Amino acid sequence: MGDWKENDMKIALAQMNIKAGQIDLNLAEMKQSIDQALSQEAELIIFPEMAVGGYLISDFYLREGFTQELLKANETIKVWSKEIGIIWGNLAQSEDDSHNRDGRKSRFNAAYFAQHGQWVQSHDARLIGHYYKHCLPDYRFFDDSRYFKSGLDDSLEQGKPLDAGIQAFIFESRGQRYKIGLEVCEDLWSQDYLVNPTEVLAHQGVDFIVNISTSPWTLNKELSRSKRIQEHVLMLKEKMVPILYVNACGMQNTGKNVLLFDGGSTVYTSQGSVHVGLRDDFESELKVFDFEHAQAFTPTSDKLLKGIMSGIRQFDQQVLRGNTPWIIGLSGGIDSSVNACLLTKALGPKRVIGYNMASRFNQESTKSIARDLASNLGIEFHEGSIEALVEATHRTLAQYQEVVQEDGLAFENIQARLRGHLLSSLASYKKGVICNNGNKVELALGYATLYGDTIGALSPLGDCTKVQIFDLAQSLNRLFNQEIINPVLIPSHLEGKYEFELPPSAELKTNQVDPMKWGYHDWLVQYLVEYPSHHPTDWLKMYLRGEWKQTAVATIMVAYGLDDAQAFIDDYRWFMKVWHAGIFKRIQFPPIITVSRGSFGFDYRESQGPYVESEAAVELIDAILKEGKVV
Repeated sequence: MGDWKENDMKIALAQMNIKAGQIDLNLAEMKQSIDQALSQEAELIIFPEMAVGGYLISDFYLREGFTQELLKANETIKVWSKEIGIIWGNLAQSEDDSHNRDGRKSRFNAAYFAQHGQWVQSHDARLIGHYYKHCLPDYRFFDDSRYFKSGLDDSLEQGKPLDAGIQAFIFESRGQRYKIGLEVCEDLWSQDYLVNPTEVLAHQGVDFIVNISTSPWTLNKELSRSKRIQEHVLMLKEKMVPILYVNACGMQNTGKNVLLFDGGSTVYTSQGSVHVGLRDDFESELKVFDFEHAQAFTPTSDKLLKGIMSGIRQFDQQVLRGNTPWIIGLSGGIDSSVNACLLTKALGPKRVIGYNMASRFNQESTKSIARDLASNLGIEFHEGSIEALVEATHRTLAQYQEVVQEDGLAFENIQARLRGHLLSSLASYKKGVICNNGNKVELALGYATLYGDTIGALSPLGDCTKVQIFDLAQSLNRLFNQEIINPVLIPSHLEGKYEFELPPSAELKTNQVDPMKWGYHDWLVQYLVEYPSHHPTDWLKMYLRGEWKQTAVATIMVAYGLDDAQAFIDDYRWFMKVWHAGIFKRIQFPPIITVSRGSFGFDYRESQGPYVESEAAVELIDAILKEGKVV
């Protein structure tokens, strides 16, 4: 490849499923990987960021007893390095009187390096056995500065240059001497920080850089990482060096967001091409490679589908210990049908119990779809009517001098809440948990009943738009090699509009159809949450200037008649009002498997407040309406 020395060493990349907070399990997996690497004559093994205790463990970092267990583990791993060099991620804590901004002793997100049972030193002996993460992310669900001090701040506090803590380590094996640079995750994404560790190490003439990561996967994340590698190549030119990127796999969570880790560990050449790739299907792998022989890699297909199934499986194993029944309301609609298939594929049919809870508004067609799906999946299934509960609720409300009119939102919500009550009761008797069936667009627009269809232990589809769920249904039909999802639930997309044989409906009143403009509202939700800089007035400006015609949803907008200014503004105002009105529901929603750049929860954070049209918005709306029909 032109990047490496002659007679180079064998290196093991240990793509690891890190169990958050479970130190003993993680150490056992690390020891097994080390033994496996030694059996393949590897001279160096590399583990991910925070491999010992997990990365996304929130205030576990503040527990002194847990911290001491993490630190003790470093000594154990160092002993294991007698026959092999080991690089791994774990917590570090200062031994002096320095403090984090919370007043506690300084803690760091560190990469450790040991060999021969001793700490490996940097080339000038300023760093011994560890490197501190310099670029601490504080965006999205990341909160690094709450728990860690950066290597940058550590240098500044000591009156040293910004890059004082970025030094090459000297590693010797079989007569060869290597200068190895260490980075931790965000250090590779350093364009927005005061220091660029990759640039510093490249100019120090390292042979290669090891970047250990526990980097959450979202759609197209691998493309973003490749783009970042290429940016380094363009900037550093002949100074660029190979990068060994070792990532975690599996699942960790922040409480409100369940994060997926796809693995995808990669060895990049100094030209940015892939020399070796590991699995990117959310599973662990240990791969030993040498620098002479490239190893082919084929990216996984249907990654969204596999990611959500992995999230369900890992959540079930890590949080619920893998033996809890999953209760799901099977309405016969596409969302619950997709979830039932995902649960069955992830956990097996014996772990899933479906319930159809019909009222007089539920069509025979949807009840039949639910029944057939359960039969085809081989899951336990029960069906019945909630009409007696509805009537009993009416009688009870009458005792409090409240007469329920059998139309309107209050009456509809009674049905949804009774289903939530019934599912909760069944889950209690079955000693199970409830799968939430909500999707991202419903959640964004408040199209859900609190304590009705907002309940559950996990929301597998809460970060998926309806359009993505249509795609997931198609993927599941391919996976099952049959039309496991009834085709009448999957729309055709003709001339920009989704055409349904059986339109999506909450079935809470006669002939009810969901009010969303599928395709357009899906796009608008993603536009507003995936990039924090986007603001509703930006969309108004784009519409006024005619820039909407260049967007991916232009054809869909025309199909819905939104090329008419009044129709566009009417829809915009409805959208924004229900968006703001639903914030309190989103705050109380179950944990969501996060698959996008902006998932509700700790990712896209909201405070409650009313919808108020700013002066800027009013001016833009007036200008759009003055223009009339946009052409």
